[in-house]
Order: sequence, then C-alpha cells, then structure tokens
Amino acid sequence: MGLVRKTLSVGTLGIVSFRGKKEKLRRAERSRRDAETALEREQAARLAAETRIAAAEKRVEHASTEAARAAKRLEHSKRRIRRGRRTGRLGELLAAAEPIVRSGVESARSAGSDAAERGRKASRRTRKAAKRAARDGRKGAERSLRQAKAAASSTKEALAPHAERVAARAGDALDS
Repeated sequence: MGLVRKTLSVGTLGIVSFRGKKEKLRRAERSRRDAETALEREQAARLAAETRIAAAEKRVEHASTEAARAAKRLEHSKRRIRRGRRTGRLGELLAAAEPIVRSGVESARSAGSDAAERGRKASRRTRKAAKRAARDGRKGAERSLRQAKAAASSTKEALAPHAERVAARAGDALDS
C-alpha cells in the first residue's frame, strides 16, 4: 500500500514520510487492540490462578482435617487397647487395627503436604505469568500510545497548512 508514497520517500531521502496518515492510524489501532488483548489474557490468567489457589487451599484444609481425624482415631484406639489388654481378645483386635489407623494418619499428612506444595508451585507459576502478561500489556499500551501520539502530531502537521488557508479565506469572507 502506498507504493508511490514509499517510492517518493526513498527518492527524497526521507523528506516525504514513509507512512501515510491512514497507515499510521491503522498501525496504532492494531497495537492498541494487541495491548487490550494482552491485558485481557493477563486478567484471565490471574483469575484462573486464583481459582487454582483456592482449590489447593481447600485440598490442604481437607487433608489436614482428615489427618486430625485419623490422629483422634489413633488416640481413641490406643485407649481401647490399654483397656482391652485387661479384657483379652478385644485388646488383640485393637492392637491389630493400630497400624492401619497409623498408616491412614501418615497418608493424610503426606497428602496435605503434597497439596500444599502443589498450591505453592501453582501460585508461583501464576504470579510469574501474571507479571509477564502485565509487563507485555504495559509495553504494548505504551507502544500504542507513542504511535497514536505520533499519528496525531503528523496529522496535525499535515492539516496545519489547510487550517491556515481556511482561516485566511474566512478572514477574507468576513472582510468582504
């Protein structure tokens, strides 16, 4: 587009601008849209990260609650074992159940710590992605702002001679 303008720009060694007003405006609009898209992407990433973090916190809370329950069952079974030793057969049954309860407590604790670690890692990854997206969005917005200012100033410069002519004609019309 603007092959004549580009040729003229090269031929005059840059005296005539390389890009026309419409082309500058289109480029500024495109960069603004890209910046808005990057901002939306960053907001979506942040929302997704917050939901993942909330889910991880829920899993941690559930695992810690489960570990507390298992610990309580273990304590309860120990008391029964102590009482059961006096009774005989019941003590043997409870002694056999203790390792099962203990393994439940340990698995619940490890599940809780695993969920917490996954939550921390997801949070860290999301924080980095949000920073990256915010930085890209900010850079895109700054770039589009610079391009829009440049397009506005070049348009103003291009219209200045016409405005002077219109003002002169208006003055002549008022005088006559």
